[in-house]
Amino acid sequence: MDLSTIDLTAAADKGVTVTLYNPVTGEILEDEGGKNVTIKVLGRDSKKWQNVMRRMETKNAQKYRGKTVPQTVVENNVREALAECTVSWTNLDFEGEKLPCNKENALKIYTKRAWIAEQVIEEVADRANYDTKSLSS
Repeated sequence: MDLSTIDLTAAADKGVTVTLYNPVTGEILEDEGGKNVTIKVLGRDSKKWQNVMRRMETKNAQKYRGKTVPQTVVENNVREALAECTVSWTNLDFEGEKLPCNKENALKIYTKRAWIAEQVIEEVADRANYDTKSLSS
């Protein structure tokens, strides 16, 4: 098998569409019209995700110089990376309004509702969710 045909970076750069579900009931979340609430995020193997994490690791290394980085900082870094790598969302209302998809709004959602960030992280971290079909030769 030619392992060069498995290009996770290219697949991650295409993004992963995550369908959100109610964290208590497990039911898929839908808007008033019955359409699924989704968030599309670049995968953790994407160039952008890697650049964001590298930037944050460099910043933390300089700030904490050999000390353990506090867990809250690590969690904030992950939410920041998610926000920067969020490409789009559909059928999503927050605090009574339809928010445009941008870094600021994504960070707001991931910070105020940790369960959303957790669901997105789980899906993005699973490489089986990458669309690799069109990348194989």
